[in-house]
Amino acid sequence: MKNILICSVGFSFLLYVFRVWYTGSFLFLFIPWNLFLAWLPLLFSSMIRDSKFSMRNVLLFSLWLLFFPNSPYLITDLFHLQERAGVPLYYDLVLLFMAAWNGLLMGLYSLRNIEQLLLKRFSVVQVRPMILSFFVLCGFGIYLGRYDRYNSWHLITQPLDLAQGILSKVISPASHPRVWAVTILFAVVLLLIYETLKKMPAHFSEQAFLSNKN
Repeated sequence: MKNILICSVGFSFLLYVFRVWYTGSFLFLFIPWNLFLAWLPLLFSSMIRDSKFSMRNVLLFSLWLLFFPNSPYLITDLFHLQERAGVPLYYDLVLLFMAAWNGLLMGLYSLRNIEQLLLKRFSVVQVRPMILSFFVLCGFGIYLGRYDRYNSWHLITQPLDLAQGILSKVISPASHPRVWAVTILFAVVLLLIYETLKKMPAHFSEQAFLSNKN
């Protein structure tokens, strides 16, 4: 499965490179950058080697949770699809779709790593609400990134501004219906996709993408 994902992500990069070569434009430069950000949660989750409560694991888990929304965020890049001179619409559709698909896969594989680690410390009944909360936070993070234009590193560079933006939406949810509509919609969609992949008779349902050592 690892090799397939590498090939799939590589294909996305090739699609982008060919578009740049063919059109002479760097219009979709955000695609390779967003794919890099989507890979980080998978990296952090794979670096957690055991379920021990340690500073290292807490740090890696925090980084994973912080960057996790960056993976399915690529779905929203489909908003950029429109007819443009110099390249067929179907090409840009494939380019954006493959980037979104790869971002989604990397994010869900990273979550699978985290879920298996949690199952070593907690029961299935306890882990399920944790997974649901991750999806809700992810949906909220997608909104912050797409509409409020916040990025993960703003937690460090603009912590007060970010905190104020989040608190205003949490304290007065009725005043921000779109925030919670987007959050819940993405949380449900991601949960359904994740549970579907887990039920499929494939390697995904047997072990994490990158095995966690005891």
